[in-house]
Amino acid sequence: MSEAKIPNIDYTRLLTCILYEGGAADVLEELYKRGIKEGYFVSVRGAPLGRSSTVQGLPEIPQTEILHVVAAADQADYIFQMIYEFAKLDQPQKGIIFVKKLTRSSPNILPEDTDLSEMGFQQEDAA
Repeated sequence: MSEAKIPNIDYTRLLTCILYEGGAADVLEELYKRGIKEGYFVSVRGAPLGRSSTVQGLPEIPQTEILHVVAAADQADYIFQMIYEFAKLDQPQKGIIFVKKLTRSSPNILPEDTDLSEMGFQQEDAA
């Protein structure tokens, strides 16, 4: 019996963008329009050093979001530039972006709807 192996891809990059004023959903939507679907974001608490503010004496809760995008090495520069321009990271206090080489990654391929029925899942009609 042979073991199924998950193929490792070693030419991928992880782009991480920290947006201090939110907007990661808009960036993801723009990436999706351009055919880049390997990304997600999370909302976090915290603000950059020296940027604390208060509203009526209470500390303001910032809308900081962290965006992660996995891309092929040859596309990483293009995606970096697109995020940098779209999120206006050239302006002060907007956020930062950096790229990290991934040592290993694997594809995540979801089955088509027709494949789900073959696997025993029942589909409900949307009508």
